[in-house]
Amino acid sequence: MYTRQLKNCPKSFVKDGKPVFGTFSGHSERLDIRGIKQPYITLPTFVSNLRIKSRISYFFNIGSYIGCIEFFDAKMFGFSEVCFWNKTTRQRFVYRSVMGPRRRFVPHSLIQAITANYSKRRYTRLSWDRKNDKLSVIFNLHGNNIRPGSNGALISKFSGGQVGEIITSSPAPTSRRSSVHYMLSTPVHGAISQEKKHAKPKTMTDSEGSALFEMTRIYMKFRSKGEMITGIGILNEKQISFRLQVTSQDAVENYAYNANVLFYNGTVTPLPPVVITHPYGKMEKWIIQDTENMVDLTFTPISDNPNVISAFVLRSEYHTIYGHFEGTLLTAEGEKLSFRSLPGISKKYRIRL
Repeated sequence: MYTRQLKNCPKSFVKDGKPVFGTFSGHSERLDIRGIKQPYITLPTFVSNLRIKSRISYFFNIGSYIGCIEFFDAKMFGFSEVCFWNKTTRQRFVYRSVMGPRRRFVPHSLIQAITANYSKRRYTRLSWDRKNDKLSVIFNLHGNNIRPGSNGALISKFSGGQVGEIITSSPAPTSRRSSVHYMLSTPVHGAISQEKKHAKPKTMTDSEGSALFEMTRIYMKFRSKGEMITGIGILNEKQISFRLQVTSQDAVENYAYNANVLFYNGTVTPLPPVVITHPYGKMEKWIIQDTENMVDLTFTPISDNPNVISAFVLRSEYHTIYGHFEGTLLTAEGEKLSFRSLPGISKKYRIRL
């Protein structure tokens, strides 16, 4: 059965000007890949650092809602989006903001930090503090004639038997450059409320759910594309979440280096590379499989959230798709996990710098 060695986290993911590659359990103090010697041979260091793009994603599945909160750091500007669905009515709610020049939109620290969009109509804040064992998400999003206003407060912890953490550092796609992915799977507690104009607010009682927190840093190509799928929920009364992806930034030796992972009941299982196909179109059934018999899934899309960004030197096309997974996954202990309707979110993107 496929496996990757889980090593202890290094203090830094760059040593003597070279990337430190591997799959690491737990967390480091910082997630930073600056300092690599000549990642682009002809470019000076300060220009090379501009090619590092960062992203924070917080996937949640709680009560009637499933969604994703993202911050994207493009150096010259930032972008935030809150996108979630009502799982019962299948209604989609999207709130986006472009943020002006700032020193840093995505922090380096994994110990204590905050990232936020301070717009009066689109306030979103994501903060974490390991000393107080708290990962907090708060948003206050004003509505209009098309969409209701939305407020949410979600709290997760870094400790507990259902919590799992992992960091992967991979060539991107050559060993001269790197990408690092930090992922935390954890239970979440909180509530989301919505309010339409001239109507009573719809308040959800405090509920328990699942969350997957991710921070990524990567030396981005001028042209990049990829597909990422994230399943998140409860299976057999235990927390389950997984991330599988296929991108143009993947390492050439993807059996040794990739960011695919399964979290189940606090246990972390590195997964092999997969092939993602959707022969009937992106809004029809997707097929996700590997060659090691650890991954055999289908993803049935329900609702698509398309997003095209064209700002400064960046142009991107994102599709965030809510749907359901069916199939099986195999844990590191050989336990076969089968499910028929696990909620999840897939992303299909194309970026040009």
